[in-house]
Amino acid sequence: MQTKDRKDRKNKLIFAILAIILCIIIFIVANQCIVEEETNKVDEQRQTSFVSINNVKTRNGMQEENTMSEEQNTMQDTSIQQTENDILTTYKGYPVIAKLEIPKINLETYVISEYSSQALGVSVTKFYGGNPNEVGNFCIAGHNYVTKNMFHDLKKLSIGDTFTLIDNNQQEGIYKIYLVETVEPDETQCLSQKTDGRIEVTLITCTTDSSKRIIVKAVKI
Repeated sequence: MQTKDRKDRKNKLIFAILAIILCIIIFIVANQCIVEEETNKVDEQRQTSFVSINNVKTRNGMQEENTMSEEQNTMQDTSIQQTENDILTTYKGYPVIAKLEIPKINLETYVISEYSSQALGVSVTKFYGGNPNEVGNFCIAGHNYVTKNMFHDLKKLSIGDTFTLIDNNQQEGIYKIYLVETVEPDETQCLSQKTDGRIEVTLITCTTDSSKRIIVKAVKI
């Protein structure tokens, strides 16, 4: 009888252990499903946003490229100076994650940390990816506005050109452009975070007629 009792207790213990293991497996799988679902939602939102990024024409049409008023330039310069004094913390009320400097097109602009249509009307913004100067693909979106801090002249960049990204830790990363292309709004491959351990930056804006996207990709050197 004692042998039978021991065997029964052993069987019960084994069943209990198996039940616990099964519960753990179910918990892990359920968690993975939730994470994947949330990741897919974020990707879908970014892809939708990528499609909807557009270039809003200024009230004076294309003529404004050569007729921007002196008053507008002065206001922009003041905002930039104030932000420099604040050490890249905010720009016009929006939190800043980095400063982007592209010497070839004489561009110095602050990258707002969170993407929204409102923020995009103020400056270029982080669109997708991790943090600046870290492994991954840091994607920056900006309107094709004819203003000093936007991406109007992005189309003038070429493979081999370089630019600098300064993060909030005052670390400077120098990037070399390896791809410049124009894509359809539904072509979102440029947002991929599969960089094989490289530190990359992707700059995104619209063509003049808003029908396509200009993509500039660069890698940290």
